[in-house]
Amino acid sequence: MTDDKIQELIGRCAERDVLAFEQLVRQFQSYAFALAMRLLCNEEEASDAVQESFVRVWKHLDRYDRGRKFTTWLYTIVTNISLDRLRAIKRNRRLFSSRDEDPSIDDIQDERDLHEIHSNEELAGMIRALTDELPLKQRLVFTLRDLQDLSVEEVSEASGMSIGSVKTNLHYARRRIRQRMAEKYNVERLES
Repeated sequence: MTDDKIQELIGRCAERDVLAFEQLVRQFQSYAFALAMRLLCNEEEASDAVQESFVRVWKHLDRYDRGRKFTTWLYTIVTNISLDRLRAIKRNRRLFSSRDEDPSIDDIQDERDLHEIHSNEELAGMIRALTDELPLKQRLVFTLRDLQDLSVEEVSEASGMSIGSVKTNLHYARRRIRQRMAEKYNVERLES
């Protein structure tokens, strides 16, 4: 969809055109879900976060700056809602479950090396699982930049962090993922 078409839809949505909003949701729902899923690692939570995000978009379209990319604004909303949900989930886990009941990446088999990894999907699953171990800022930056393929500038805008902070957190996140790949799966280097 072209930028002009997106702006036209947003204009119609601002006038409370429900059909235009339905089109906007259909256009961007999969992108929003992919981001929420990568941050929350739970399909039900991600679906709820996306639904809440689009409700917020509908309610606050008057605050959308048309000089800004719509996807960046949407990603900012999805990111904030997902991080709030993630904090609540972690808080609830600490309060209501023991460590033994907490699902973790230990469910993925240990002692694998790069030659035993038969698909990119399995490798991606390992990386997503390791991403769950990162501190929130690193997880956010890594997800937006490396998994969602946003530019550093877009990550900065979506996260509210400075470009320097984005780069620093991205560096630490990548380093931590590489360390954990080596520790957990005996993978020393990933070939492109």
